[in-house]
Amino acid sequence: MADNFKRVKVPKAIAGMLYGDEIVYGSVKQSRWKRLFTPDSIFVTNHRIILYCPKALGLRKTIEDFRYRDMANFKTDRGILFATIIITQRFMSNDLVIDSLPKGKTDRIAGIIHEGIRRMGSSGRPDMTDFPPAVETDNNDPLNVLKLRYARGEIDQQQYEEMRRLLE
Repeated sequence: MADNFKRVKVPKAIAGMLYGDEIVYGSVKQSRWKRLFTPDSIFVTNHRIILYCPKALGLRKTIEDFRYRDMANFKTDRGILFATIIITQRFMSNDLVIDSLPKGKTDRIAGIIHEGIRRMGSSGRPDMTDFPPAVETDNNDPLNVLKLRYARGEIDQQQYEEMRRLLE
């Protein structure tokens, strides 16, 4: 499905953080009705979704990435002209909500996101046999699961700290 897309123009800040085998399949920018000067954009790759939020007329940028394996559900709310993307994450209490997206482009991106979540949910999971078993105490304890995910490199330190604060 993603092979039908043409090359996507990617800002240098995003291009610099892409993995070697990562391909950007599409992007969609918030409508100027929402933000006149610096609308947010999302870039959909074969590994993750990258949220690009320029601020102060583009002088500052916030870039967040959301890996498919951390996503539980994906939903689009479609209006007459615009759509909203809502992504429920497995270990975060807040949903990722991106609104005021042009409906036609959002529909196209939705298929890629659904496929990414499906792929990671079934056969796309990394093989965990290389890692030592978790501490034998209580493997279902959320804090132990979080520590194990951090040790495996599934989440970075910032994500670990944020999730740990939520659990404590």
